[in-house]
Amino acid sequence: MANLQSYFNSFHDAIKLDYDDNKELRDKRDELLEILKANMPSDAGSFEIFHQGSYAMYTGVKPLDDGDYDIDVGLLFNISKDDYPNPVTVKKWVYDALTKNYEDVEMKKPCVTVKFKAEGEDERNYHVDFAVYADYESDEKTYLAKGKLNSNAENRYWEESDPKTLVNDIKNHFTDSEDRKQFRRVIRYLKRWKDIKFKGQVNRPSGIGLTVAGLTHFQPKYTYDGFTNTKNYKDLDAIESFVQSMLNAFAWVFNEENELEERLQVYLPTPPYNDIYEKMTGKQMTDFKEKLQCLLDKLQQAKNEADPVVACKLLQEEFGDDFPVPEESTTAQKRGPAIIVDHSSA
Repeated sequence: MANLQSYFNSFHDAIKLDYDDNKELRDKRDELLEILKANMPSDAGSFEIFHQGSYAMYTGVKPLDDGDYDIDVGLLFNISKDDYPNPVTVKKWVYDALTKNYEDVEMKKPCVTVKFKAEGEDERNYHVDFAVYADYESDEKTYLAKGKLNSNAENRYWEESDPKTLVNDIKNHFTDSEDRKQFRRVIRYLKRWKDIKFKGQVNRPSGIGLTVAGLTHFQPKYTYDGFTNTKNYKDLDAIESFVQSMLNAFAWVFNEENELEERLQVYLPTPPYNDIYEKMTGKQMTDFKEKLQCLLDKLQQAKNEADPVVACKLLQEEFGDDFPVPEESTTAQKRGPAIIVDHSSA
């Protein structure tokens, strides 16, 4: 059995979205916020800013070649939803303020999005999502504005939400900082796997779905050295356990047509408490399970493989080219002569 932790560490370094990777995006976000403040109508309520999404949860991964770098910003308006029965009215404050300076602005159902390209030789695509909330309520709850510019009444509504608690629950899920780091690493591994295996699919498993699933299905995996009082983390064991737990959680449920289908249900731990994967069709859910099973098989094969070259090639099939494969000559030296094989140092 090869020791693959160093290769997982290298993989994590390759896909992790570092603070510096988002510098241009952060600068643009700050510029957009200044534009919002300058162009907000006089009758609009004041707003508080907070960060949400993978940037705030420290689970961001670098996008694949055709993906955008993004950042999610929450705008908590000091208003009551009862004073604005049509939430699009409030979202339009944000939309109109941004369109005064930017051309590529879109009001999506859950947010207002600004898209732009990097300046200079950098060919990256960026976007900033602004989620709009009503945060001055007699019931002390927060509500997300849902709806597009031309949405009918059925698709315009205020939805109870608690984005701050959700971010904090995920960001601080483990009290042990090293357990928390492994949790974030494993979430990033699965997000990269998802981007590769479901590329271009509509209603594919989402990053937030995998992250929230981790609140239930992830357990830290390590060996403990009592002499040095240290934990030696085993990311392969952790992701294997995580995937196995998700597969075990698939259950047969009745769909809207009153037909049985096998699904993985992942509920938000905060309002609106919905199943994050509810929009996936039965066929998409079957594909999700099959790909999870394939991932589990490869993880187990890699775990039982003595040769790190073979093991890493198996993992690269699931996680993509950023997962490193050592040169055979290097691993042969590490393993030593054929008669005496030290797998623990491979």
